[in-house]
Amino acid sequence: MKNVWASVDERLKKQEILKECIVKEMIYKKTNKSLNILLWSELIAIPIILGIIPFIVWAYEKFGGKRVMWDIYTFYAGLFCVVYFPYLLYKAFLLIKIDLADKIKNNLLYINKFDIIIKKEKIVMSFFFGPLFIILLIPMLIEAKANVFIWILAICLIIFATLYTYWSYKKIYDKNIQSIKRNLEELNELKEE
Repeated sequence: MKNVWASVDERLKKQEILKECIVKEMIYKKTNKSLNILLWSELIAIPIILGIIPFIVWAYEKFGGKRVMWDIYTFYAGLFCVVYFPYLLYKAFLLIKIDLADKIKNNLLYINKFDIIIKKEKIVMSFFFGPLFIILLIPMLIEAKANVFIWILAICLIIFATLYTYWSYKKIYDKNIQSIKRNLEELNELKEE
């Protein structure tokens, strides 16, 4: 009878260990998926910004010097891209530093830093860069005596950019950051048990 109980107890322990391994593996997969979404969103933005910079230089060479507002708008767009590029690299660097084989506390530190950066980015984009692009666009279009089609196109682009930005912060950043935090905390609880 003792041998039977010992055998049953050993099987239960093995099942418990297997169950814990399966749970950990599922958490690792969910964390990796969220991390990859965030990392790809940053990595895709890097070549886009790098592609916009030569376009801005070309646009200034082609149309610059004729209208003051065009020159100001082009300079502002170029300055934004030049400032935003190293910032994108830093955000990608923080995400690359997250290594699930490393200590959970280090990973939580990196994702919390990334979360704080994104929260600050939302504020800066919502109250400074975005509105300034719009504020500078209006006098530029007035100075250029843009036709109705250009005004409608500009308004549609502003609406689209605003909605896409809001959606991306909610569905890409907030959702995945919270998922990573929650998963890392679950892993931490499993290791403590």
